[in-house]
Amino acid sequence: QCHCNSCGRETAHDVTWPDRSVNEYPDDSAHITTRRTLQCRGCSELTLHERTVFDDRNPDPDAERPITGEKFTPPRTWRRPPDWLDSLEEIDPDLVALLKEIYLAANDLQLRLLSMGVRTALDHAMTKILGGDFGAFDAKLRKMVEEGHITEKQRGNLSIVIDAGSAASHRGYKPPQVLLEQMLSVMEGIIRDHYITGPMLRHAATLIPPRPTRA
Repeated sequence: QCHCNSCGRETAHDVTWPDRSVNEYPDDSAHITTRRTLQCRGCSELTLHERTVFDDRNPDPDAERPITGEKFTPPRTWRRPPDWLDSLEEIDPDLVALLKEIYLAANDLQLRLLSMGVRTALDHAMTKILGGDFGAFDAKLRKMVEEGHITEKQRGNLSIVIDAGSAASHRGYKPPQVLLEQMLSVMEGIIRDHYITGPMLRHAATLIPPRPTRA
């Protein structure tokens, strides 16, 4: 089982080419590197998987060996940028640049940097939506609800996302990947609604013919 970039999820793969090398040390330990070409059974995409483990020559064949290095070529993109990202280039290029860095951090599994980036992107978006900086996050979220940009439920979700980003920045917190996936979803929803969906629906409303007057 391995994440497939083309399918966008974890799929079954076949090993089409295996290789193994051993770097031995005087104390009879060794680093063992295994390289394998993996082919997705669904779309046939190929990827090179390289894993290095430290072997202390433990005679127990079932003993766990610590993994000292692992990489995929090309890197696994477990979170793809949304399709609408490029359409923001003319509207808010600073936000686009920030979001591109966020997705790079996501696919490099730089979890703390990713959570900080999500927090920064939300701060940027809320400042744009409100037309100015209203201070701390709590004040911005309260203002967002007062002006009808978000609901109380969305405010609660955003508060959790922002707190996770703050904990990563100031308290050394490392959010799990499953939480970061939801943080990204919340961030994308707020940005998409303000920059893409909202303007599109407002324009569509002007094109919808009115209901006929009842006799």
